[in-house]
Amino acid sequence: MSHTRSPETTTPAAATPVTADDGLTALPHGMGWVVGSRALAVRLLGDQRLGVLEPRPVMDHLATKVDPGLRPLIDEISSFAERVMLQTGHDRHQELRRAFGGFFDADAVEARTPRLRQAAEEIVRPFAAAGGGEFMTAVAFPYAVRTGARLIGFTDAEYRLLHKLSQQVALVAYAARVEDPAEAVRAGHAALVRVRETLADARAVAPRDSVLGAWHAGEIGLPDADVEANAVMLVQASLETVAGMLGNTAVRVLDTPGALDPVLLEERIDAALRAEPPLKTLERVVREPFRLAGREFRAGQVVSVRVADANRLDDAPVAGRALFSFGWGAYRCLGARLARHQARELFQALHRAAPDATYADADADADTGSAVERVRHIRFDMPRRLPVRCAPPAAEAAPPPSGGLPDAHTDVLADVLTDVLTEALEEDDVDRPLTSLEREVTYVVLTENGVTVPEDLRGPTTIREWVTWAASARG
Repeated sequence: MSHTRSPETTTPAAATPVTADDGLTALPHGMGWVVGSRALAVRLLGDQRLGVLEPRPVMDHLATKVDPGLRPLIDEISSFAERVMLQTGHDRHQELRRAFGGFFDADAVEARTPRLRQAAEEIVRPFAAAGGGEFMTAVAFPYAVRTGARLIGFTDAEYRLLHKLSQQVALVAYAARVEDPAEAVRAGHAALVRVRETLADARAVAPRDSVLGAWHAGEIGLPDADVEANAVMLVQASLETVAGMLGNTAVRVLDTPGALDPVLLEERIDAALRAEPPLKTLERVVREPFRLAGREFRAGQVVSVRVADANRLDDAPVAGRALFSFGWGAYRCLGARLARHQARELFQALHRAAPDATYADADADADTGSAVERVRHIRFDMPRRLPVRCAPPAAEAAPPPSGGLPDAHTDVLADVLTDVLTEALEEDDVDRPLTSLEREVTYVVLTENGVTVPEDLRGPTTIREWVTWAASARG
């Protein structure tokens, strides 16, 4: 981990001169610029003339598309979103950052490390004992959920529910583009109400050293509405990015003999973060017009930094060997140090439980010859499917039954659960293997329907298999 300091954010940092065509590409219709230069990335991400996309203008535009009676709901959602530190101006961001920074400094991360190690052992040991499995579904996402939940003060089920609800609230920002924006607003507001109810319940019983526990004890010097919004932001920020980082690291660790050894592990984590960062781009918005590299940057334009390109080292190094994978400048990720520790503890646990863990080559794709199937997403870069074999493998377990259920009661229950899952996942093929994210939604939906899902359950992979298991568990 590089200890090179980020540049000061009051003025652009001095850097190697760049030319007009060096790593700067115009977006269509004058919308802004794509940055692929390390030197330009340092200068732009450290320049206070660039800020982040704030929610109020987007929500004001949405209000013109719906009945005026929905304006109070839009205003309430806007007020919630404006309190999120990643969507505020520099001064407000720094205030919020100071309030939450104590949960992520070196002392706090060191104190949390034993729990990271425990969570890693709890998740990795059953995986290794079973001879391996699908890494993203069985290890990366559950570990990100477990560690993120404990940091904030949730159970795993509460964390998954908050993640699902927060996504519904976030979708309101795109409501102006959908066929029925009014319904999107109502759904988002209903999700926000449930978010607040869930936070209130969790806050009262959260451990003292968690975010919600410290909030309940009056130890965070912010209004309740600020803590509420940023607790939800921490859920959003600690799932896909952490799971993606773990998956990308696994790709580089598990195809190299001996790379699980702690001596090589740090190098592999660095290599994965540099070449395949979990977030593909960092976006900023021009607040004040200026000129750079022979180009005009106009107020309101978007600046999109390609993280992997900015991470690439060249003959004229800028900012040492520092990584942009956790951001740069004023908005650098608070959880960068914690994320590195999460990766280290997980792969060290895998090394202890299965030092020879490797790709399950027999499951390789016939066309590509690779067992790794990657997510196709505009923002995230991570494996979707990463089968892993741990030696020596355990005896093959019998697959979950795929036929009928034993009696009329479970038949009725199975029909109900099939309906709610196919609707929630927007998938009618009950035999298609679910993605890691769909599996997380399945946990939430089953919990909402009275089915308690053990946190170490790894068997079911399709809607049919989940329904069969759930109906048996309930019946």
